[in-house]
Amino acid sequence: MKKLKFTENTEILNVRISKELKEKIKKLAIRDGGTVSSEIRYLIEVATR
Repeated sequence: MKKLKFTENTEILNVRISKELKEKIKKLAIRDGGTVSSEIRYLIEVATR
């Protein structure tokens, strides 16, 4: 999933997660060639299908 441009239709979400989960999401993002934000968006999309 590519990076979204900032528009009036985008929002910022702050999430508190453990250091372990943060490292896991970083590894997923690196493996998929994206960013942590794009990985989180992807996981949300997949989970809500």
